[in-house]
Amino acid sequence: MFLRVRGGLERLTRAAADALGPDRIRTGVTVRAVRGADEGFEVEHDGGHERAAAVIVTTPAYATAELLASVAPAASDGLRAIPYASTAVALLVYPVGTDAMLPATSGFIAPRGCLPMTAATVISKKWPDEAFGGRAVLRCFVGAAGAEEQLERDDEDLLADVARALTRIYGLPDRPEAARVVRWPRAMPQYEVGHLDRVQAIEDALPPGLLVTGQGLRGVGIPDCVRQGAEAAARVRSLAG
Repeated sequence: MFLRVRGGLERLTRAAADALGPDRIRTGVTVRAVRGADEGFEVEHDGGHERAAAVIVTTPAYATAELLASVAPAASDGLRAIPYASTAVALLVYPVGTDAMLPATSGFIAPRGCLPMTAATVISKKWPDEAFGGRAVLRCFVGAAGAEEQLERDDEDLLADVARALTRIYGLPDRPEAARVVRWPRAMPQYEVGHLDRVQAIEDALPPGLLVTGQGLRGVGIPDCVRQGAEAAARVRSLAG
């Protein structure tokens, strides 16, 4: 039911960049602004400027708002109004043999306020790998909209709370063999009531040839973003045709 890319999802973007080639894609630079220009747009970045007849912007809504402030101020205001929540991921690896202690499940979602995590993924069951060597490997999500105070703790306290909860739930040892916290500030867009109306107003305020897409707009999951990207590409092709 669940699939993953071995080596990480970054392999997808690397493969796309390699397929396009260095003459068609520029990586490792920061875009500063998108401005209107004769017969299209000008993209300002660390390496200079690029002219384009059409531009698709896929950054988080708050970043897109800054990029489009001069060329589409009304759309920029709408993008800036989309709220985001911060979160963190606690990764825990337990000693050899502990994977056998876990049930054959992909994890759980916790009721709000009941546990120090909002959800947990049992990676060693959901995506088993010989490299785990019989170790229990888990990923726990901490923080959410309305619960971001949990992220104010330092990594050690956060990991200790999560480990104690996993001991109660699964009977795992008190301490993992290895653990790490990865923090994701302003990573999760929040779809408020009326979100789609807001998105439509943003799109209506964009000049022809300028498109915005990404998880802050019409779906946060990878399939949602792939769909949005394909739709944006089709719209650009229709402009050219």
